[in-house]
Amino acid sequence: MKIIAKVSRGPQKGEIVTPHRLKDGTYVVSPTRFEKDYIRVATLEDFASQIRRGLKGRMSPPAVKGPRLFSPSAINIES
Repeated sequence: MKIIAKVSRGPQKGEIVTPHRLKDGTYVVSPTRFEKDYIRVATLEDFASQIRRGLKGRMSPPAVKGPRLFSPSAINIES
């Protein structure tokens, strides 16, 4: 499974990002930008499933400069 998005503004404009993996190995989806609403998921399949349901996903470039929250419409999921 391939999950990517392209940064649309700011200094990293045009950069390709992928789901941001936390130190504990989980990924984050959320209905809002607030940390209190973050939902941790264990796999990329779970991440993709939640994005398809309308949640946003935290994503970052390979050289982590800080993850960003991307809306479902900006995320491309390829099986």
